[in-house]
Amino acid sequence: MSKVTTESLKTLGTRLHQSLRAVIGHGDRLPRPTDLSRNWGLDQTLCVRTCAALKHDDPLRVLHQLSSTGSLRSIVSAAQKLGVSAAYVEAAREAISDLENAIASVGGQKANLDTLIGSELLEAREKIEAKSKQSIFRGMSNLLGIQSKVVLTAYFVVPSADDPTLCNEIAIYGSHELLRLRPDLTTLLGGRILVGEPGAELSKAREILHGGAIDQSGFSVALKDFCSDPFPEVEFILSGSKLLYTLPGGESGESEASTMLFASIDRHALRRYRGDGEREAFFVFYPRNPSKEMLLDVLVHRDVWPGVEPRLDIGRGNSVLQPPGERSADLDQFHFCESLQQLGSQRLALKFRSLPFYIEMLEKVSGSLDLDLADFRITRLHVRYPVASLGFGIFFALPEAP
Repeated sequence: MSKVTTESLKTLGTRLHQSLRAVIGHGDRLPRPTDLSRNWGLDQTLCVRTCAALKHDDPLRVLHQLSSTGSLRSIVSAAQKLGVSAAYVEAAREAISDLENAIASVGGQKANLDTLIGSELLEAREKIEAKSKQSIFRGMSNLLGIQSKVVLTAYFVVPSADDPTLCNEIAIYGSHELLRLRPDLTTLLGGRILVGEPGAELSKAREILHGGAIDQSGFSVALKDFCSDPFPEVEFILSGSKLLYTLPGGESGESEASTMLFASIDRHALRRYRGDGEREAFFVFYPRNPSKEMLLDVLVHRDVWPGVEPRLDIGRGNSVLQPPGERSADLDQFHFCESLQQLGSQRLALKFRSLPFYIEMLEKVSGSLDLDLADFRITRLHVRYPVASLGFGIFFALPEAP
């Protein structure tokens, strides 16, 4: 069996394009899909998809959009019955046979061939990723018994008032419309890694917005105005530098979607300038549970890291935190179609349709700390159907100290 290459796929796409157009076309003009379906006795969806594919000149796009070989053979069989030129029919059959061989050489699935095409064709890769991530979402939701509409993390980066070389980090995080399909199981909602003071179990670095140290009640750090009422029973666990939130399991029964959003401050969490081996500031989020959407916003004060363009890394486990260029880290990187959005400093740029209260919530948090949203430039990562437990990281190269 011959090896499938990009060039061989381009050649195959060209042959399919020419032969199928010759079979169903009238000169240089393709028939209307509805006419083809009615006159040839073919499925209308097949006709729409085939005509749409044959409108393109890019052979890889043609190959990606065409239906399965069985469906293509039904078109050729209908053409033969209608008396289409035997030479045209034979050329199309040979091209379809070669398509079958190409599919067989990559595992026997058209989806595998589309994945290979996706390395050269962005449109194909985007469709493959979207379909695959939705499948993972459905499977993980069924396995874990939990899903949410939106999982959110937003960070404010603010210069420290008492140390000009450091920055404070205000974090907002949680889930919107989280539905437990297995309420009998304890659910890990998520958590944070806090810097704080070494050895201090509950330090002032781990502080709720209205002052005082975090206690053992999850409700003490909840943004109550934006959470479900009544607020679910959330257990708060501080283990070393990890801040974890869980929903305890109980008796099985009806489950309602709940919104649980939290906010806390980590003082002196970030360096403002390069030093002591630290060359980057990073914000990494690991979605714990299946979610339809993930929003990761980093709002950096205009006096911090001016002119620095952030970098997006997506990786398996902790690989996203390893220095770029390390072989082991590079091997675990995922090259998805997601990209960062630079939203400037406009208030309305923060609008997020799936969280209608989002701007109001950010204004309330920033206002409680005497911060003005207009002073922050916004970097956003929006992912549909994020793959649980992958790391999504936004990195800022630290500038040299003035």
